[in-house]
Amino acid sequence: MPKITKRVVDTLKPKDKPFVVYDDSLKGFGVRVMPSGTASYVVEYRPDGGGRLTNKKRMAIGRVGELTPDEARELAKDRLGDVRKGHDPLADRQSKRKEMTVADLVALWESEKPVGRRGKPLGELTIQYTLGRLRAHVVPLLGTRKIGSVTTLDINNAVRRIVKGDTAFEGKSEKARGRIRIRGGESTARRTVTDIATIYNFAIDRGFVKTSPVVGVKKPPPNQRRDFLRVDDITKIASSLDEMESEGMNAAGIAILRLLLITGARPSEIESLRWSEVDLAARCLRLNKTKTGHSVRPISTAAMTVIASQPRIERSPYVFPATRGDGYFVGSKKLWRIAAERAGLSGKVRYHARHSVATLSLAAGADVVSVANILGHANPRTTLSTYSHVTDRAGEAAEQIGGLIETAMSGGRSEARVLKLRKEGRS
Repeated sequence: MPKITKRVVDTLKPKDKPFVVYDDSLKGFGVRVMPSGTASYVVEYRPDGGGRLTNKKRMAIGRVGELTPDEARELAKDRLGDVRKGHDPLADRQSKRKEMTVADLVALWESEKPVGRRGKPLGELTIQYTLGRLRAHVVPLLGTRKIGSVTTLDINNAVRRIVKGDTAFEGKSEKARGRIRIRGGESTARRTVTDIATIYNFAIDRGFVKTSPVVGVKKPPPNQRRDFLRVDDITKIASSLDEMESEGMNAAGIAILRLLLITGARPSEIESLRWSEVDLAARCLRLNKTKTGHSVRPISTAAMTVIASQPRIERSPYVFPATRGDGYFVGSKKLWRIAAERAGLSGKVRYHARHSVATLSLAAGADVVSVANILGHANPRTTLSTYSHVTDRAGEAAEQIGGLIETAMSGGRSEARVLKLRKEGRS
């Protein structure tokens, strides 16, 4: 058994089954590695001063990466010291956790730098939106409940109330002249169920609860958006942007909107774009932080032209730097509203063109894998599920296949019959 150091921890690789590597300098201290790759520091002990006939207890004291080996060893010493004094630290922890409320769980989830499904830290915006929904909808409805007492029925009832708008709110924000607008509805309820599942999976991972009450919850069905820009709508928006540019409105913001129309990227990906992420030679963007992690996006000549035309501001890493401060420009959404209003599309289309780019690409015959790469979807199945109304060409395929087979069966006579029907106006 080696002494657990950072070098030892870094060499540990997951296996088909969980395993523990124990420390040779502190009995009971070790590292547990799960098949998923998650590794945690643990301490084992026999409670109540028990001898060999007493079953051991194993207690997680922190994740690898969140604690150093030395920090974890000191915590293990403290826990083992509690055992020698007659305490059972795992039982004490479980007793406290039984008192934990949903609001407490939300606060703890935030403080412990949560990771996503792929084991990587969640993006700042993802955390921000998740916490926003949890605090706006879950805490008011379930916040005082003990986490172990929440049932599937409770969450289904919460979903119904969110859909009805019981948690909707509007008031002043902390910003000067700012307003907070919290809305309910089916889309918000559906996302909130996912948020609850996230914090309960965290609770299971920490040993707070054994099962998630989200299993069996009925989510509102997803609504496929059909409010995408058609070709003539894009022409109108582009004309509005040209007018706005000639009037002297912010050039960086207008360039961002043009890139959104051309690439179908997420607004945050273009707004925060850095010069180090632009690879014009390879005709792509190498985005370091996106919703799906690192992402390589192929771009067109038109997109390259927009990017290459941007002036480089000294000491700013951003392609679209802010007009004030060291950040990047974030006012393009306001410009989008102006452009949409001038184009007669106010309130009819969203502040990005992802749906439009996907729809037009698929309708033009582009394969799903290519479109997924353009949009930055981690899996083409996401593209298929989101834009199934575009990719569903079963009727067209049935007509083509049926016509081909009928022609073969009739020796070519069916083609003449189809032409005759068309002349008579019957097809």
